[in-house]
Amino acid sequence: MTDRLIAVDMDGTFLNSHQDFDREYFLKLYPQMREKQVTFVVASGNQDSQLRAFFPKTASQIWFVSDNGALVKKPDESVMYSAKMDPAVYQHAIQFLTDLPDVHPIVSAVKSAYILKSEPKSFSEMTAKYYYKLQSVKSWDDIDDTVLKLGMSCPDDQTDTILQMLQDELTGDLLPVSSGHGDIDLIIPHTHKANAIKRITKQLHIPMANVVAFGDGGNDVEMIKEAGQGFAMANAPQEIKAIADEIAPDHDRNGVLTTIEKLLKQW
Repeated sequence: MTDRLIAVDMDGTFLNSHQDFDREYFLKLYPQMREKQVTFVVASGNQDSQLRAFFPKTASQIWFVSDNGALVKKPDESVMYSAKMDPAVYQHAIQFLTDLPDVHPIVSAVKSAYILKSEPKSFSEMTAKYYYKLQSVKSWDDIDDTVLKLGMSCPDDQTDTILQMLQDELTGDLLPVSSGHGDIDLIIPHTHKANAIKRITKQLHIPMANVVAFGDGGNDVEMIKEAGQGFAMANAPQEIKAIADEIAPDHDRNGVLTTIEKLLKQW
């Protein structure tokens, strides 16, 4: 039997619009994945501690790719890979973000995520839902941590404009990617999800041809393209569907889990 790997994005893909998933269905399928030597990987732009909290019964058997590939943790929570943003690049980018109107930056680092104390309470509360380890700082200079990526929230209708501004300003230093819904991440070049998956497959001796990936946003493009079988969700934008091998049902219809169940019957 050939080993396989399934990698799933979370927001808009594995998670439904209520930020949850059918846990009973997953726990029914997970033993079947284990039996068929399928490694399950969570690959998200979100923070490791937040991702791990979704899987209280199986986290000790799952690989977690967080911060869009900047941090890879083994099932035992040991770090397999951690990127590090160049301090000069970070200083330039965070200053640029701070000066942009209607943009709310988030610094995602190894020990915690950080936002400014001056941010509105509504933004702090919303950010805390995605970053379980979150600190408010008076100044960005107060952060003593290894920066993995920069995130930001901006008006939905300005996302494309701001993406272009970031590309023009930070070309070569950081790569702006949108996960949709007014969220943009600035990631270190070559630390995207696909490269994180490659690190895992290399260690586990699984060919990329045996990787199945599910995603719905701009930060899933490389992962969908480079997987042996790349699925875009039915709720994904057309440009994401265009690069996928196949379309999975909507995230509000258990799209990932129903597709996994079909695949397990074929394998």
